[in-house]
Amino acid sequence: MSNTQAKLDHQRAFWRRENHDRPVVGFTGSYFSTDTIRMLKRTEGRLTPDDIDEERFLEDCATRFNAWRGCTGDLFWTADVLWRFRWLAGAIGQPLRASGDSIWADPILEDYSQIDRLAVSEDNEWIQALWKLTDAVVDQAAGRYPVGANLLAGPLTTLVDARGAQQLALDLYDRPGEVERAMEILTETWARLVSAQFERLPAWHDGYATTERFIWAPGPAIEFNEDPAFMFSPQFHRRFVLPSHRELIRHVEYAFIHLHSTQLHTLDNLLELDELPAIELTPDHGASIGDLIPVISRIQAVKPVIVHAYMSPEDMRMIIEQVNPEGLCVIGRADTPEEALRLQDAVLD
Repeated sequence: MSNTQAKLDHQRAFWRRENHDRPVVGFTGSYFSTDTIRMLKRTEGRLTPDDIDEERFLEDCATRFNAWRGCTGDLFWTADVLWRFRWLAGAIGQPLRASGDSIWADPILEDYSQIDRLAVSEDNEWIQALWKLTDAVVDQAAGRYPVGANLLAGPLTTLVDARGAQQLALDLYDRPGEVERAMEILTETWARLVSAQFERLPAWHDGYATTERFIWAPGPAIEFNEDPAFMFSPQFHRRFVLPSHRELIRHVEYAFIHLHSTQLHTLDNLLELDELPAIELTPDHGASIGDLIPVISRIQAVKPVIVHAYMSPEDMRMIIEQVNPEGLCVIGRADTPEEALRLQDAVLD
């Protein structure tokens, strides 16, 4: 059996919670907004699609593949399509701006009478730029490695951008029905864009891999997140956010959610989603892995769990030794391929 086939079988078993011998253990690099800024021809002012440096990005993809291809443990290095860029915000017409190391989107929803602005058209210049770059990345990969679907900002995250965080907090009390309608429109928009991108992404070994976690699944796979959910009470999360999750999952077979350790008050709601294929847990800076072991075990008892963070070898081994292996994936971040190899040797010795 080839090493590739062995990895595929191991990850397939992870999704079925049949990896009884040991968890999936992998390693990734870091990819921050500063890396996205480097792919632009200019970094100040309002952006247009012409500001994306396609040639530089493709060169960067090739460099990362060659550097990381042997450093990912049980996982597969996966190409992205400038996944941290604000594609969804641009797709609904928000002006995108850059300054220094940051890219942000200006609010556009001054009043809910403008709610139709949240829908998209295929003629949108940012959508066309996304398809052009997707096709270029797929052509360059030529089947040598998987190309993952974009981690588009979730509907709630996009609504926070479009309306403004402070105003949206007031809307939850003053205009709850309009917030629910806006979430429905943005959820439909997200699903349309993701479905259209999968039409451009070839399957890799009869499955797909995801861009940040590098984990392969035997069907269409994507990670979604709603980081602003940390501001929501469990009751508001259930009302305003959970219906969107159910709809997103319906469109992608292996759509799993990214969860920060600061969002654990929403975990009970997420575990009620029987159709949710997995939860990715990112321990935030300063969080104790030991304190999170009961949480990881609780998730693992009912569905696959991915733990991904900067972790010491001791922290990674603690999870591996104290949590049952079925449906468990532990991923360590590293700043360089050399550091990833050292971490791998220390964890898997």
